[in-house]
Amino acid sequence: MKNMAKKKKQKKGGQQQFLSPEKFLKTRARSLKIGKCYCAVNLFEIGVGYVLVSREHTGGKISYACYLIETFYLGLKDSMYAIRVDADDFIDTVEMLSETTELEECSYEEAHNIIYGAIEYAAEQGRKPHSSFMITKYILEEDTDDIPLIEYEFGNSFRHNLPPAESDEDDESIIKSDNETNPTCDMETENDNKSQQLAENLNLHNKWLVEELSKPENAYWLEKPLISKILALPKEELRSDLEEIIRYVITITKDGDIPSYFENGDINGILASSLILLGEVGNNSSSLDLVLESLRQSEDFYDYHYGDTAHHTIVPTLYKIMTADDFDKLLSFMKEPLPYSFGKSHVAETILQIVFNQPELRQTCIEWFDKVITFATEKLPEEEYFDGALAGIITSDVIDIQASELLPKIEAMYDTGYVNEMWCGSFDDVKKKISKKKKQSHEEFFSTDVYKIFAHQKSYLEGHI
Repeated sequence: MKNMAKKKKQKKGGQQQFLSPEKFLKTRARSLKIGKCYCAVNLFEIGVGYVLVSREHTGGKISYACYLIETFYLGLKDSMYAIRVDADDFIDTVEMLSETTELEECSYEEAHNIIYGAIEYAAEQGRKPHSSFMITKYILEEDTDDIPLIEYEFGNSFRHNLPPAESDEDDESIIKSDNETNPTCDMETENDNKSQQLAENLNLHNKWLVEELSKPENAYWLEKPLISKILALPKEELRSDLEEIIRYVITITKDGDIPSYFENGDINGILASSLILLGEVGNNSSSLDLVLESLRQSEDFYDYHYGDTAHHTIVPTLYKIMTADDFDKLLSFMKEPLPYSFGKSHVAETILQIVFNQPELRQTCIEWFDKVITFATEKLPEEEYFDGALAGIITSDVIDIQASELLPKIEAMYDTGYVNEMWCGSFDDVKKKISKKKKQSHEEFFSTDVYKIFAHQKSYLEGHI
């Protein structure tokens, strides 16, 4: 079965690309929301068929894995994966596989227990899962007691005369490769050298800051003592240092080239942490410009620096540093052509939070959304300006603030035929939802407290890395 992941060309000069597909699966996939799952109809009667498990990106893309299961004896015969595909392409894959073996939608728990049950049963017969499972297993949740057990009957007496499988050399080579690329010896010394080299390239008041933010243990979140230590620095010094770090990291990674001294193919959370901290000391000029610059980057840039945590990284900072004078600047940003228009959704989410938390600015925010929707209607389906997913997200924002006065504009946008209805359904659905009175409570999802933001990062990512 072919690996259907996107290929990226290696550039010259000893530099590497953003997260490879394998690294993405190992470090990011389990933090994505579980999407639709499918299983072959009559799998246990026929004895062989596909099981599909998908994960949903916040921008509407889908990553998934397909597992070829043999229930009589062999277990997992093969598997493949694809990352960041369009929803339509995923549906096409499901339909294509259904031409071979009819598929039906199933729960994740069913898919999980079929896959791991088949592997466990085959192991009892001395057979290993296909070596591709070393990577595709990361689309699945870990096989723990947290997943409800569903018992299936595996096996077929006519197949038990097959000899045990010989050892799979591919498995050994994959394990060896992992060990070779992730050595534990001299890790601290290696990281110290990298962070010192990074610090030397920056004009900082506090060079220890970049060294701390570059440590592997700080790649995903910061603990309270370090946050307090950083925020104890003089405000203008800290703002200047954070802006210098952000500017530099954007510059050296925006084209997909990761200098070897910056990291070694692993996650480096320095940009996300710096942006969160900037919300405490930033201004609405140079700081705001840098935050918007971070939103002008490619989808790969997003996946590498934020994964699916961009909302919690960027929105609180934007909310804290912008002022009532910046609505026009943010509107201009929404009209820019970008390589990944999903970045604009974080600006819209910021305006949404202003409605909830600063009700005196509600009318200004509604007028802002009015102009954005008018622009979207003019530009759809030019994806560099406004794609269908972003149009659906904006519609969802309007529903959340119950701005029924914008329904005519929403209808005009729907009339283009390009609004992704996955977000809010049809226009008739939108009309029903926007008129339904409900108590709004976004505190669970939004906080401006820097300690709570990092704590949320920790609770969200812990267990997925």
